[in-house]
Parts: sequence; C-alpha cells; structure tokens
Amino acid sequence: MIMRLETVEKGLVERLKAASQEQRRSAVRVACELAFQAVSVGMPIVVDALEQLRRGSKLTVEQISELDSLAAKLDEKYFDLQDRSDDEQGLDVAALQLFSQARAVSALSLAGGEDSLMAAAEAIYEASSAVDDGAGIFEAVLLVLSEP
Repeated sequence: MIMRLETVEKGLVERLKAASQEQRRSAVRVACELAFQAVSVGMPIVVDALEQLRRGSKLTVEQISELDSLAAKLDEKYFDLQDRSDDEQGLDVAALQLFSQARAVSALSLAGGEDSLMAAAEAIYEASSAVDDGAGIFEAVLLVLSEP
C-alpha cells in the first residue's frame, strides 16, 4: 500500500523507514509543532495533546478519539463553507483556515497514537497539508532524521 507521503516526498519516506523509533517520534513532533505554529487551534484538547507530545508521552485512546472528532467537525465546517462559497465571496479564506486546522488536528491525533511507519508518514503528510508550503516541514523533518 502506498503512503500519501510517498506521492509528494518519496525520499522522506525512505528516510523514515531507516530511522529509529525515537527519530520518527522526534520527526513527527517537529512536524506537528510547525503545523500548529502556522495554524492556531487553541482548544484545550489540542493544547494538552500537543504538550504531551512535546514531553514524549503517548495520547490516551480518549484523547485520540476527541482529536479525531474535532478534525471531523472542522472538516464538516470546511465542506459546508466550500459548498456556500460559490454563492458568496470571502469564504475561501475561512474555508482554508478550517481545512488547515483539521489537517493539523489530524496530524496530532496520528502523532499521539501508535508508533509505526505508517502513522508517522501520515502524521507528517497531514502536518504538511496544514500549511501553505509543506517544504519547510519536510526540511525540518529531514534535519531531525539526520541527527544521530
């Protein structure tokens, strides 16, 4: 099964495959931090989960469920705005903000869950989708993966 990250940054996936579990965790943490620097989501579940990720702790099943639910709600609002944007002007920025927030929250959910190559790749892909230019996230992740 091809990972979405492979479609945009195949070399990064190869580096993730060769990385240790600790390097992958660090790479995912950096990707999430950069996504949330660009996209503000000040909800308590997000703030708490991001802090846990920074400390190196895994998220609870309940936290992951809450994050998944939040991402789904943000996506739903995004799709609603997109549907209405044909009729009104000015909603595109709001819709893109919701899309970015949903992607960042989704990245955090993936980052706090299982330690697998697939979860790491998906979290990094989602984080890169939250920002205007994912290249900065890819560069930061590659830097982390280059550290001994």
